[in-house]
Amino acid sequence: MNMSLLRVIRRLQSSFVAPQRPTLISTDAEKPNVEGREDANLFSFEYIPPQVQPEWHRNKLKYRLERMDCLRRRQAIDIPEFYPGSILAVTVADNYAPGKSMRFAGRCLYKDGFGLGCKFVLRNVIDNEGVEKMYHLFAPYIQKVELLRLEKWIDTDLRFLRDAADQSICEIDPNMQAESPLPKTEELPVYKGKIRLREIAMWEFLYHKQWPRPYNAYLEEHFIEEELIEREKIHWQTQSHLKYDICKHYDVTKIKAEIMDEMKDNRHRVDVADKKITADA
Repeated sequence: MNMSLLRVIRRLQSSFVAPQRPTLISTDAEKPNVEGREDANLFSFEYIPPQVQPEWHRNKLKYRLERMDCLRRRQAIDIPEFYPGSILAVTVADNYAPGKSMRFAGRCLYKDGFGLGCKFVLRNVIDNEGVEKMYHLFAPYIQKVELLRLEKWIDTDLRFLRDAADQSICEIDPNMQAESPLPKTEELPVYKGKIRLREIAMWEFLYHKQWPRPYNAYLEEHFIEEELIEREKIHWQTQSHLKYDICKHYDVTKIKAEIMDEMKDNRHRVDVADKKITADA
């Protein structure tokens, strides 16, 4: 018998069994989201109702229906996680624009409002001219919301960027490539840098008189130490009560769990209603 044939037979008769290839399983899905970065279908900033005193004056049915409408809109369009300071690009329907749509990229200055009234403002500097656009987050004319860079600043109102000495902080390239955000299982770092402002005579608003003062704006360079001490003294005499005013400090920790439980129920209600509509069709 040919030796090569014997070798083939011995190889086929071998008891060796090849090990199975290991399956790699991602553990990120098992980790819970960190505090403050929950699933947007369960909890988001715009789900928090306005503060009403006394509490029994709240229209809970209206709040629930609005949150359900927000959930339906989120199922129709992908709304990413973003904060004031993040860079976004929004595409809206426009009958007078080429292709019946228009895209605008900019840095988010602030985000405000409850439910369907939630709105945000994007700012971009084009040809040394500041351009701002306001959008309602759940408006039907919004076709796409792209997250280009996820950032979170200490301040939640960045309108002082209008008076920044260096306007390049809001100069966003419309063709900017989107950066991958951190997974929601990791805590998002907060930007603590200071932005220098132009001369105080050109400010649109006296930011040093607002309460609380903007942390990300560098105001100390515009005043000498004696002026800052005097202004702090006047502020303490006239507005020191604000830090103790419970109406100015809205604690949402108590209602957060209630909202998340309600949104889970809303998701089930929406799924059942959609299946019924599909079956009837």
